[in-house]
Amino acid sequence: MMLCAALCAGAEDPATADGKQDRFTYRTEQGVLFEVTAAGLSRIEVAGRTLAAGGWSVFDAGGWFAKEGSCGPVNARDFRECSIEVVSPARVVVRQRRDDGFAAFDYSFAGEDVTVSARVENRHEDRPVEVVGFGGLEFTFAKPPQGRMNEQHISYFKSHGIGLCHPSTFSPVGGSYAQDGSIGVGVSPWRTGLARTLILWDYTDWNPGKRDTLPSRRLLYFAPTPVPPRGAVTVDLRLRVSPDCDWKHLLEPYREHFQATFGKLQYRSDPRWIATDYLNHSQAAVSPSNPYGFHGGHRRIDTPEGAAKFCDAVLPVLKGNDGQGIIVWGQGGDDPRGGMYRPDFDILPPEVEAQWTGIIVPRFKEAGVRLGVTARPRDMAVKRDWKQDRIISINPDDSGHREMLWHRFDTMIRRGCSLFYLDSFGNSLEDVKLMRWLRGRLGPDVRTYCEHQCDAIVPFSGGYSETTLHAEPADAPPRYRVWSGVDQWEIYRWLCPGAELAARLHDTKGAPPTGFETVDQFYGRHRIIPLVPVNDFARAPAIKALQKDAK
Repeated sequence: MMLCAALCAGAEDPATADGKQDRFTYRTEQGVLFEVTAAGLSRIEVAGRTLAAGGWSVFDAGGWFAKEGSCGPVNARDFRECSIEVVSPARVVVRQRRDDGFAAFDYSFAGEDVTVSARVENRHEDRPVEVVGFGGLEFTFAKPPQGRMNEQHISYFKSHGIGLCHPSTFSPVGGSYAQDGSIGVGVSPWRTGLARTLILWDYTDWNPGKRDTLPSRRLLYFAPTPVPPRGAVTVDLRLRVSPDCDWKHLLEPYREHFQATFGKLQYRSDPRWIATDYLNHSQAAVSPSNPYGFHGGHRRIDTPEGAAKFCDAVLPVLKGNDGQGIIVWGQGGDDPRGGMYRPDFDILPPEVEAQWTGIIVPRFKEAGVRLGVTARPRDMAVKRDWKQDRIISINPDDSGHREMLWHRFDTMIRRGCSLFYLDSFGNSLEDVKLMRWLRGRLGPDVRTYCEHQCDAIVPFSGGYSETTLHAEPADAPPRYRVWSGVDQWEIYRWLCPGAELAARLHDTKGAPPTGFETVDQFYGRHRIIPLVPVNDFARAPAIKALQKDAK
């Protein structure tokens, strides 16, 4: 794939008639050689073999994330000046000037790492650089590399924009690594603060049958931090090249960056199981005798009898089997204006509020068991027409929006809630910003579980997921699949020790063999909090025994 601007790879070294050094080399104790020229980081050599070659320079990457146009509007195509200044045996500065841009790259080497600090200037009079891009190095591994490598065609980014950058569903982990069994490369943003970034390992040939079969990849780094006309930004990156191919070793610089940026766990975890129940049915269930469309029986929390049955069904099992509490969905019934699980989650029908505060909360408080509800932190409901609402996103940078949201949480906390399922939430920069602020108001004792996750959200909230037992076809070994990814949560917990994941069994496909581990045994092995529906409370005694053994 061609970049929007000609990168410095292949640019000739500047004239050296004055005798100044035209290249810089640094060799690690593990035998990795880095070479820097006026083209930037130009070569990485391992055991006499070239691992990477080209250069490292900046380009206007706005065209990567815009539907119109193939290049950013700021011209940074032709090099007008390139220079290199060796500052010390472990530091070198490269300066590159283009038509409308200038960049000074400060390379600092330490151990197996090189930190590249790039000060980028936009010298255009009136056009901003919306996305700063870096590239020029092509890596050639001994075989097709494995690891955590984002790759996608430019057309995908043009269609979906900067929302694909970390943190996102596409890029849930901000760091990256690639390894071929003999050498590994770890790449991490560095000192970015709370901002989007994206590390991309672009295929060198996108033709079918060649993409993942080739051992070569082009490294690209994007920072959607706008550079105003005649303005400047500094964008840092850290690169580790090591014969130690363990992912934890290669991502160690990213963990340092992550903990400096997002911090440690900010809520008190609890590994005990949680009950769940779905209270609302549908508009089809609405009738004069069931005005809010609840399920029947103990789910009719709009009546004194139903609220009492709810407590009778839930509290003895939780208290007798060491459960921490229950989270309910649809606590306000089924709203005729739509919106699924409502963003205005604190608005309860008068009959529900009466039973909630008069029966449910006192009994839960007496039992010492937590009570929880479903919330939608990023959304608000506005009128679409006279009968239906539409859902829009709130702005996490708007103090009025934040206070509106906090009022909803505060209302439910005052009504006895200390567990919250966060629906449609958790995998964007906006969600991270909002959750970080919200955690500061909630304090450490209120537990939250977000439906979607990225690494940046886990210091502030636990995660929610669902599980499928695959026991088909008969010739394949049965397995549990956690939708959020068990391997991904291993990374999250390594980045942020103590981070929680809660999951429920959603579906069973096929019949597992006799003696196959139960889902709760599987959850125990992977430190996942079981979410147990009320209609599956028969599992509770076995979960209690597993929790006791785990202590």
